[in-house]
Amino acid sequence: MNNSLISVRYAKALFLLSKEKGEVDNVYNDMNMLYQYCSDTKEFKELLSSPVITPAKKKKALKTVFDKHVNQLTINFLAIMVDNKREALLDDIARNYIDFYKKEKDLKTVTLFTASQLNEDYLEKIKDLLQVELAAKIEMNVRVRDNLIGGFVLMVDGKMMDASVANKLKEIKKKLLS
Repeated sequence: MNNSLISVRYAKALFLLSKEKGEVDNVYNDMNMLYQYCSDTKEFKELLSSPVITPAKKKKALKTVFDKHVNQLTINFLAIMVDNKREALLDDIARNYIDFYKKEKDLKTVTLFTASQLNEDYLEKIKDLLQVELAAKIEMNVRVRDNLIGGFVLMVDGKMMDASVANKLKEIKKKLLS
């Protein structure tokens, strides 16, 4: 069976259960943390996908690491994943859960790349403007890129708007050469 389909099914089941239990926001926070953990910690990903480590040891490791940091529903879900030999799909399941949550809450993730750090008031104004333009709640990530001379790059739903100085210079060069 297709792993992406399996991941979507597990994520949807967890989402519906968390919705039923009134724990959607808590599980969302847990899934964000688990997704980051899977992305940032190579050893954790290796633990999950290792055929040598027994399911009992995996469950114990997951419970030890996450017991005080995540909701009980999430702990139970992790145990079920291990029992069903789906723990290697945790990052995909977490990502899919996050997607279900964002769709349900009409939440869009926006990434703003800037040349320098912007003050909080300015970022709030940008966020407010984007909420009006996109007709959705905004979750904004701001990242400073040293390679930007000035301006900004905005990413929304996989679409990029490049208003950087470097891009403007490329456009001018292109016009002059044509």
